[in-house]
Amino acid sequence: MNDNMGLNRTLPTLAFLASAIVLCMVVGIFATGFSQEFFQLAPSIGAIAEQLSDQPAHAFGLRLNLGLDNLFIVVYCAFFVLLAVRLRGLLSPVTIGVALAALLLTGLLDALDVSSDELKFQMVESNLKFHASYIGSFLFAFGFFRLGGLGRVIAWLLWLGYVPLGMITFAVPAETTVPFALARTAFFVLAFALAGVHFLRNQQASFPAATWHNEENIGAARA
Repeated sequence: MNDNMGLNRTLPTLAFLASAIVLCMVVGIFATGFSQEFFQLAPSIGAIAEQLSDQPAHAFGLRLNLGLDNLFIVVYCAFFVLLAVRLRGLLSPVTIGVALAALLLTGLLDALDVSSDELKFQMVESNLKFHASYIGSFLFAFGFFRLGGLGRVIAWLLWLGYVPLGMITFAVPAETTVPFALARTAFFVLAFALAGVHFLRNQQASFPAATWHNEENIGAARA
Protein backbone atom coordinates (compact mmCIF):
# COMPACT_ATOMS: atom_id res chain seq x y z
CA MET A 1 0.00 0.00 0.00
CA ASN A 2 2.71 2.49 1.01
CA ASP A 3 4.77 1.46 -2.00
CA ASN A 4 1.79 2.17 -4.26
CA MET A 5 1.32 5.61 -2.73
CA GLY A 6 4.96 6.48 -3.37
CA LEU A 7 4.82 5.24 -6.94
CA ASN A 8 1.56 7.11 -7.55
CA ARG A 9 3.38 10.30 -6.55
CA THR A 10 6.48 9.67 -8.68
CA LEU A 11 4.88 8.31 -11.84
CA PRO A 12 2.83 11.48 -12.59
CA THR A 13 5.97 13.61 -12.38
CA LEU A 14 7.81 11.40 -14.86
CA ALA A 15 4.78 11.09 -17.15
CA PHE A 16 4.16 14.85 -17.32
CA LEU A 17 7.87 15.52 -17.80
CA ALA A 18 8.04 13.00 -20.65
CA SER A 19 5.03 14.63 -22.33
CA ALA A 20 6.57 18.09 -21.96
CA ILE A 21 9.88 16.97 -23.45
CA VAL A 22 8.22 15.44 -26.52
CA LEU A 23 6.12 18.56 -27.01
CA CYS A 24 9.28 20.70 -26.85
CA MET A 25 10.89 18.42 -29.43
CA VAL A 26 7.92 18.82 -31.76
CA VAL A 27 7.95 22.60 -31.34
CA GLY A 28 11.68 22.61 -32.06
CA ILE A 29 11.16 20.56 -35.23
CA PHE A 30 8.55 22.97 -36.56
CA ALA A 31 10.60 26.02 -35.53
CA THR A 32 13.86 24.88 -37.14
CA GLY A 33 12.50 22.60 -39.85
CA PHE A 34 14.84 19.75 -38.99
CA SER A 35 15.24 16.81 -36.61
CA GLN A 36 17.17 13.59 -36.22
CA GLU A 37 14.27 11.75 -37.88
CA PHE A 38 15.90 12.80 -41.16
CA PHE A 39 18.74 10.36 -40.47
CA GLN A 40 16.37 7.47 -39.93
CA LEU A 41 15.50 7.50 -43.65
CA ALA A 42 19.11 6.59 -44.55
CA PRO A 43 19.94 9.73 -46.60
CA SER A 44 23.15 10.13 -48.52
CA ILE A 45 26.19 11.84 -47.01
CA GLY A 46 25.82 14.65 -49.55
CA ALA A 47 22.20 15.24 -48.58
CA ILE A 48 23.13 15.47 -44.92
CA ALA A 49 25.98 17.89 -45.61
CA GLU A 50 23.68 20.06 -47.70
CA GLN A 51 20.97 20.13 -45.06
CA LEU A 52 23.36 21.07 -42.25
CA SER A 53 25.66 23.50 -44.08
CA ASP A 54 23.13 25.46 -46.10
CA GLN A 55 20.63 25.84 -43.29
CA PRO A 56 22.17 26.95 -39.94
CA ALA A 57 18.78 26.52 -38.31
CA HIS A 58 18.88 22.84 -39.25
CA ALA A 59 22.15 22.32 -37.39
CA PHE A 60 20.68 24.02 -34.31
CA GLY A 61 17.48 21.98 -34.69
CA LEU A 62 19.49 18.77 -34.76
CA ARG A 63 21.45 19.69 -31.62
CA LEU A 64 18.25 20.72 -29.83
CA ASN A 65 16.46 17.55 -30.87
CA LEU A 66 19.33 15.31 -29.79
CA GLY A 67 19.65 17.06 -26.43
CA LEU A 68 15.95 16.77 -25.65
CA ASP A 69 15.87 13.19 -26.92
CA ASN A 70 18.68 12.20 -24.56
CA LEU A 71 16.74 13.67 -21.64
CA PHE A 72 13.60 11.90 -22.84
CA ILE A 73 15.43 8.55 -22.85
CA VAL A 74 16.31 8.94 -19.17
CA VAL A 75 12.79 10.00 -18.20
CA TYR A 76 10.82 7.38 -20.11
CA CYS A 77 13.15 4.55 -19.07
CA ALA A 78 12.71 5.58 -15.43
CA PHE A 79 8.94 5.81 -15.94
CA PHE A 80 8.64 2.30 -17.38
CA VAL A 81 10.89 0.78 -14.70
CA LEU A 82 8.66 2.23 -11.99
CA LEU A 83 5.54 1.34 -13.96
CA ALA A 84 6.73 -2.27 -14.05
CA VAL A 85 6.97 -2.19 -10.26
CA ARG A 86 3.54 -0.54 -9.99
CA LEU A 87 1.89 -3.19 -12.18
CA ARG A 88 3.31 -6.18 -10.32
CA GLY A 89 0.39 -8.36 -9.30
CA LEU A 90 -1.76 -7.01 -12.14
CA LEU A 91 0.23 -8.78 -14.86
CA SER A 92 2.32 -11.92 -14.83
CA PRO A 93 6.06 -11.47 -14.15
CA VAL A 94 6.82 -12.77 -17.64
CA THR A 95 4.59 -10.16 -19.30
CA ILE A 96 6.08 -7.35 -17.22
CA GLY A 97 9.61 -8.61 -17.84
CA VAL A 98 9.17 -8.79 -21.62
CA ALA A 99 7.45 -5.39 -21.74
CA LEU A 100 10.14 -3.71 -19.64
CA ALA A 101 12.95 -5.39 -21.58
CA ALA A 102 11.43 -4.14 -24.85
CA LEU A 103 11.18 -0.56 -23.58
CA LEU A 104 14.70 -0.59 -22.14
CA LEU A 105 15.95 -1.95 -25.48
CA THR A 106 14.17 1.00 -27.07
CA GLY A 107 16.10 3.35 -24.78
CA LEU A 108 19.40 1.62 -25.56
CA LEU A 109 18.85 1.82 -29.32
CA ASP A 110 17.64 5.40 -28.99
CA ALA A 111 20.90 6.32 -27.27
CA LEU A 112 23.19 4.80 -29.90
CA ASP A 113 25.37 7.21 -31.87
CA VAL A 114 26.40 6.30 -35.39
CA SER A 115 29.16 7.66 -37.58
CA SER A 116 28.68 9.03 -41.08
CA ASP A 117 29.70 5.62 -42.45
CA GLU A 118 26.91 3.88 -40.53
CA LEU A 119 23.89 5.89 -41.62
CA LYS A 120 22.38 2.94 -43.47
CA PHE A 121 22.59 1.02 -40.21
CA GLN A 122 20.67 3.76 -38.41
CA MET A 123 17.56 3.11 -40.49
CA VAL A 124 17.65 -0.56 -39.46
CA GLU A 125 18.40 0.36 -35.85
CA SER A 126 15.50 2.85 -35.82
CA ASN A 127 13.08 0.26 -37.16
CA LEU A 128 14.17 -2.17 -34.44
CA LYS A 129 13.84 0.58 -31.83
CA PHE A 130 10.29 1.42 -32.82
CA HIS A 131 9.26 -2.23 -32.98
CA ALA A 132 10.60 -2.74 -29.45
CA SER A 133 8.62 0.27 -28.23
CA TYR A 134 5.46 -1.04 -29.89
CA ILE A 135 5.85 -4.45 -28.24
CA GLY A 136 6.53 -2.95 -24.81
CA SER A 137 3.69 -0.43 -25.07
CA PHE A 138 1.25 -3.08 -26.30
CA LEU A 139 2.03 -5.33 -23.32
CA PHE A 140 2.01 -2.55 -20.72
CA ALA A 141 -1.41 -1.54 -22.08
CA PHE A 142 -2.84 -4.70 -20.52
CA GLY A 143 -1.66 -3.45 -17.15
CA PHE A 144 -3.18 -0.01 -17.73
CA PHE A 145 -6.45 -1.69 -18.71
CA ARG A 146 -6.57 -3.57 -15.41
CA LEU A 147 -6.03 -0.34 -13.49
CA GLY A 148 -9.49 0.76 -14.68
CA GLY A 149 -10.73 4.31 -15.23
CA LEU A 150 -8.31 6.37 -17.29
CA GLY A 151 -6.08 3.33 -17.41
CA ARG A 152 -8.48 1.74 -19.87
CA VAL A 153 -8.48 4.86 -22.02
CA ILE A 154 -4.67 4.75 -22.08
CA ALA A 155 -4.77 1.07 -23.06
CA TRP A 156 -7.04 1.74 -26.02
CA LEU A 157 -4.91 4.72 -27.08
CA LEU A 158 -1.90 2.41 -27.23
CA TRP A 159 -3.73 -0.52 -28.81
CA LEU A 160 -5.72 1.41 -31.41
CA GLY A 161 -3.56 4.51 -31.88
CA TYR A 162 0.14 4.39 -31.14
CA VAL A 163 0.87 0.83 -32.28
CA PRO A 164 -1.28 0.80 -35.48
CA LEU A 165 0.03 4.19 -36.58
CA GLY A 166 3.54 2.89 -36.06
CA MET A 167 2.79 -0.03 -38.36
CA ILE A 168 1.37 2.34 -40.98
CA THR A 169 4.59 4.38 -41.04
CA PHE A 170 6.44 1.26 -42.16
CA ALA A 171 3.93 0.57 -44.95
CA VAL A 172 3.51 3.97 -46.61
CA PRO A 173 6.07 5.65 -48.92
CA ALA A 174 8.79 7.58 -47.08
CA GLU A 175 7.59 10.94 -48.41
CA THR A 176 4.15 10.44 -46.82
CA THR A 177 5.23 9.28 -43.35
CA VAL A 178 5.24 12.72 -41.70
CA PRO A 179 1.50 13.00 -40.85
CA PHE A 180 1.41 9.42 -39.57
CA ALA A 181 4.55 9.96 -37.48
CA LEU A 182 3.05 13.14 -36.00
CA ALA A 183 -0.20 11.34 -35.19
CA ARG A 184 1.80 8.50 -33.61
CA THR A 185 3.65 11.03 -31.47
CA ALA A 186 0.38 12.70 -30.47
CA PHE A 187 -1.04 9.39 -29.22
CA PHE A 188 2.18 8.68 -27.31
CA VAL A 189 2.18 12.11 -25.65
CA LEU A 190 -1.52 11.82 -24.80
CA ALA A 191 -0.95 8.39 -23.26
CA PHE A 192 1.84 9.77 -21.06
CA ALA A 193 -0.27 12.77 -20.04
CA LEU A 194 -3.28 10.63 -19.14
CA ALA A 195 -1.03 8.26 -17.22
CA GLY A 196 0.15 11.23 -15.18
CA VAL A 197 -3.44 12.28 -14.51
CA HIS A 198 -4.45 8.73 -13.59
CA PHE A 199 -1.70 8.20 -11.03
CA LEU A 200 -2.10 11.74 -9.70
CA ARG A 201 -5.79 11.06 -9.02
CA ASN A 202 -5.07 7.70 -7.43
CA GLN A 203 -2.16 8.48 -5.14
CA GLN A 204 -3.77 6.50 -2.34
CA ALA A 205 -5.25 3.74 -4.47
CA SER A 206 -4.27 0.14 -3.89
CA PHE A 207 -4.23 -2.67 -6.39
CA PRO A 208 -7.59 -4.10 -7.46
CA ALA A 209 -8.57 -7.08 -5.39
CA ALA A 210 -8.49 -9.49 -8.36
CA THR A 211 -4.93 -9.71 -9.59
CA TRP A 212 -3.73 -12.04 -12.32
CA HIS A 213 -2.58 -14.69 -9.84
CA ASN A 214 -5.72 -14.38 -7.73
CA GLU A 215 -7.82 -14.91 -10.83
CA GLU A 216 -5.82 -18.04 -11.62
CA ASN A 217 -6.31 -19.31 -8.05
CA ILE A 218 -10.06 -18.62 -8.22
CA GLY A 219 -10.31 -20.47 -11.51
CA ALA A 220 -8.39 -23.43 -10.10
CA ALA A 221 -10.61 -23.55 -7.03
CA ARG A 222 -13.75 -23.54 -9.15
CA ALA A 223 -12.34 -26.32 -11.30
